[in-house]
Amino acid sequence: MDMKKRICLLCCVVGLLLPTTAHGQTVQASQNDLPQVLWVEGHRDIYITQPSSVEEFCDLWEQWWKTGKLAELGYGERDYSVTLYENENLTATAKKNYLVYERQNKIAVEYLSRDSETGKLIRTKEVVSVSPEIMGQIVQKLEGMYETYYLYDTFDMMRGVDLAKINELGMVLNEDVYVFQNAFIDADGTLQVSLEDWNTIFATQYGEMKNLIYQNGAIKNNVLPTNIPCQNINGKVYIPLREAVNHFGHLTMEWDKQMRKAVVIEKAVFEKQQEYWSEIEKVAESQK
Repeated sequence: MDMKKRICLLCCVVGLLLPTTAHGQTVQASQNDLPQVLWVEGHRDIYITQPSSVEEFCDLWEQWWKTGKLAELGYGERDYSVTLYENENLTATAKKNYLVYERQNKIAVEYLSRDSETGKLIRTKEVVSVSPEIMGQIVQKLEGMYETYYLYDTFDMMRGVDLAKINELGMVLNEDVYVFQNAFIDADGTLQVSLEDWNTIFATQYGEMKNLIYQNGAIKNNVLPTNIPCQNINGKVYIPLREAVNHFGHLTMEWDKQMRKAVVIEKAVFEKQQEYWSEIEKVAESQK
């Protein structure tokens, strides 16, 4: 199975109720319980994949929608956009956009489909106005997500991904997503991955430079010794991913618990990203 996957988050929601009209009517999501994911688009991107998290947002949106009255949009750009993806032919496909126009006290649902003959994208939009109090709840929920979920720097995770596998243990390596074939989280909460997974994934971007081998009970980087611990389980060798990453000093590792992915990135790139967002936050704070 091809392990490499362009990323984005998702989940399998069972019998999820979604708003479908400006009057707040609902229908069952699908008889097939399609995998779903939410992409919160903003100055930094958030991907929400766990079923309970997706369901919570969609249920809240339905409640907000039911309080609204039919309206038309005025001039002005949206302030927030949340895209719902579902699988279509085993590939993530955008199905609708939840749009928030904070300054107009309006929210919209934009349905996305394609003409069966021309393949042209078709957009249909429904809009309601909500009270300032409801808009405050919506903005508070969306802003709170930036403190809750892992933030990606303009990272399109949805391209070509099979949503049925998005929540499996895996790794984001320099903005490419991979699913582990053999991995587990041990009793201490440590992510253990097989040597085969490590070598297969890192070879895609670094060739043999980061190849690890098991020899005489120890892990070596090609012929060089390392301090990476290991364990042999039923003839398969596992290593703690974080310690293996730390062995290579130019890499750093974060953890996206929503998507159950280790996020591994070049330290220099990570530090530049942190500096950039620190400056952005300073500017935003000064303008309050």
